[in-house]
Amino acid sequence: MIWGGIGAVVGFLTSLLGSLVGILVAGFVGISCGRRAAEAEAGRRAGALSGLIGGAVAAPAFVIGASAGALVAARAIGSPRIASTLSDVLGTQVSSDEAWQIFLLSIVVAAIFQAVVLVLAATAAGAWTTRSK
Repeated sequence: MIWGGIGAVVGFLTSLLGSLVGILVAGFVGISCGRRAAEAEAGRRAGALSGLIGGAVAAPAFVIGASAGALVAARAIGSPRIASTLSDVLGTQVSSDEAWQIFLLSIVVAAIFQAVVLVLAATAAGAWTTRSK
């Protein structure tokens, strides 16, 4: 539970830089969470199972924090600027409302990737922790 709260703060702060950074950091948070969960549950559960449970508990808090960070960053940039950038990249006119909808969809996709990366990293770290002992 503690790593979930720490992960939410870390996810918020790193996602101010962008969702890709949040996805990368999810792996590091997952590794830390999985190792600590496997060490705490040593002898009671298999390391991979401990990591999986630890990652599954921490993932929602991390994803919510990271999504909130991405929203704060997008609000600071503004939807007209996002629309302008998308229009330049796509070569077609994108309205501010369309840009905001695309951005919100990207946050959902990034949140799914963050959760998957965090849980898989935690599971692998939990398994690796018990194997290396």
